[in-house]
Amino acid sequence: MGLLGIGLGVIVALLFGSSDILATLATRRLRTFKTTFVSQLIGLLALLVLGIIVYWRWHLSFTFTGLVLSALIGIFTGLCAALGYLLFYRALEVGSVSIVSPITATSSTFTLVLSVLILQERLSFGHMGLVILVILGLVLASTSLVELRALSRQPRHSLWSQGVRWAIVATLAFGAMDFGIGASASMNGWFLPVLWTRIFSIGFLFLASEWKRRKRISHTHITANLDASGRTLSLSLPSLEEISYIRSPFSTLGFGILLALLAGTIESLAILTFSFDTRIATTGITSAIASSYALVTLLFGLIVYRERLAANQLFGIGVFMVGLILLAV
Repeated sequence: MGLLGIGLGVIVALLFGSSDILATLATRRLRTFKTTFVSQLIGLLALLVLGIIVYWRWHLSFTFTGLVLSALIGIFTGLCAALGYLLFYRALEVGSVSIVSPITATSSTFTLVLSVLILQERLSFGHMGLVILVILGLVLASTSLVELRALSRQPRHSLWSQGVRWAIVATLAFGAMDFGIGASASMNGWFLPVLWTRIFSIGFLFLASEWKRRKRISHTHITANLDASGRTLSLSLPSLEEISYIRSPFSTLGFGILLALLAGTIESLAILTFSFDTRIATTGITSAIASSYALVTLLFGLIVYRERLAANQLFGIGVFMVGLILLAV
């Protein structure tokens, strides 16, 4: 595995965290679904440009069997990506961030289980324990005990709420997506799995938008509580009028689109690095380290919004760092 695999996993986490921060800022200016679609679309365009450069520079060749096999796996990973994003936003809409966030931080556990059972990735007992330690640290760092206590005092609150159920399904979808990309990368190289995932995720998002548009006779909207502004999540694609605001980048909408474009580009770089890293380290370990992107968002809140970390969050960060250092050693 070595320091290179660990280092690339950390880079993936930094890229994913930065992308999430930009996407969150974009959703405060755009609607959530439109932010997701714009970022996914620009990510695909960035991948296509990179693919042309890589093909021209290194003269990479793809076999017909490799193209077909990676495309079939890409249908699965693209569906998981689209489903994961939509259900994650749905979980935030009807649930509490203090519960949804720790649940989704465990997606790498599902990736690890699938990698061991299906890909036959061999991990020593010590490596397995350290990966579990890393995931435990991430869960502790993502959990706000203050919000959980306040939530538990509400008379109608249930730990098995609809938001929790959506969060669990989203977690499984993200874990399966990481597993699929890692499995495809081991057979078809590091580029094709990411390209097909992005193509099919946009396709499924487009189908979801069309289904919602036809179903929405009375222009119903899904409310998203990703921020305190109470914006609504409209499951429809950006119109030409909205995209035309990009000509005025300092307008609220134009700046939101620019943020979404940056988020999509950085996310594509993160997935490409993740796919490449799975060929150096194991898929399970790479996914566990990459899940630390949640710590990047915590650091952002700490610096920009002067948020204070609770004792359990500080302890979780310490546990994660210890596990990461021991994995590298």
